[in-house]
Amino acid sequence: MKKSLFALAALGALTGAAQAQSSVTVYGIIDEGIIGGNNYATTGGAVNSSAGVVKTTGLGVASSGESTSRLGFKGMEDLGGGLSAIFTYETALDPDKTTLITTTRQAFVGLKKNGIGSLLAGTQNTVIYDAVLQSSPNGVNNMGGDLINLGVKGAQGAAGSSAGGSATQYGLSNSAGFNTRVANALQFKSDVFSGFDARAMIVAAQKNATETTAGGAGAGTGGPTNVNGYALGLDYTWTKLNVTANWQQFNAIANSNSITTAPVLFGVGTDSNTGSTAAAGTNVRDAGIYLAANYDFGILKAFYQYVNRKGTSASAPTYYTKYTANQIGVNSYVTPAIQVFALAAIGKFQPEAAYSATNAQYTPGATNLSGFQIGSNYWLSKRTNLYAIYGQMEQSNQAFTAGVNPSSYMTNNYGVGVRHTF
Repeated sequence: MKKSLFALAALGALTGAAQAQSSVTVYGIIDEGIIGGNNYATTGGAVNSSAGVVKTTGLGVASSGESTSRLGFKGMEDLGGGLSAIFTYETALDPDKTTLITTTRQAFVGLKKNGIGSLLAGTQNTVIYDAVLQSSPNGVNNMGGDLINLGVKGAQGAAGSSAGGSATQYGLSNSAGFNTRVANALQFKSDVFSGFDARAMIVAAQKNATETTAGGAGAGTGGPTNVNGYALGLDYTWTKLNVTANWQQFNAIANSNSITTAPVLFGVGTDSNTGSTAAAGTNVRDAGIYLAANYDFGILKAFYQYVNRKGTSASAPTYYTKYTANQIGVNSYVTPAIQVFALAAIGKFQPEAAYSATNAQYTPGATNLSGFQIGSNYWLSKRTNLYAIYGQMEQSNQAFTAGVNPSSYMTNNYGVGVRHTF
């Protein structure tokens, strides 16, 4: 009997120890503020008297001005020998809605080995987005003016929406510079070795339908429908200097795509609706490069960022869209409670070609972009801050069809709000 009681006590102690070695954390952000702005658009100005300059303005209470509101769960179980099982499930929230509206941001599970790194599977941030999160002067907010991580908040809508088309076509739209997340991803993240750490990702969602009807695979039935991709990232830290270099390419290929099938970038719902989602692209090779460096001078931290993204039709290589931007910025704590930041950027956007009914191709010229943003945080505590942000971005004249008047856009975006993290 004594032996049985001793065994039960020992088993209970081991169970308690195992439970103590597991942990689950609930975390999140709630961000609300008064956000507004103005959007000016023209399709020729005085030259085109029927249009002139169209102004759209908005001001109201809105969420996620500085950070996207979210709710997440992350956990770790110690498996012994330096090996742990880890998971994250994170969803975006919209506090402006009266019903629960969520969008999956990350959902992955994996293993972590101390001294080596982590192997993760599921919906994850892309290699470039993870690098941007660590190298942005403004903390990757959702306001306008930042040409690396493009965002526009407020009732005025996205730039370009008020005169003849969507913002995506004009280079000033949310997440135009890079895709933020992908599903069906397997990623390895190394530990830090002599200041270096690396990331490698593979995306795979393959389908091959061998059944065909009259006309065969060339008629759009049967054949492969494949989503795949690869990404690499390398970071280096030396005292107060941080450098990162990243490359990624995601492909969406189907036998039914023709030369006139528009290439839709990853993270885009339609050809004119760029978003920060895990949605796959369509008929596209979506390739991107991100380079960045920052140095901490003590009184301030200085930043440089470069992004290049090209979406090429998988069935017509001359049919493509391209976005590039260079950006500099600073971030400084004026006092322990007051943080200020500023950035300025220039870029170029190449709209995709247009096809006529006879498959004749017209390729518009590239347009110049510019933007700037200033902002400040007042930290009430480690978890709660007030913020004030102003941003502005512009696009020079852009013609999309031969012989027509060009379009130009200017958007400003401003907001004050409160953000609480938990």
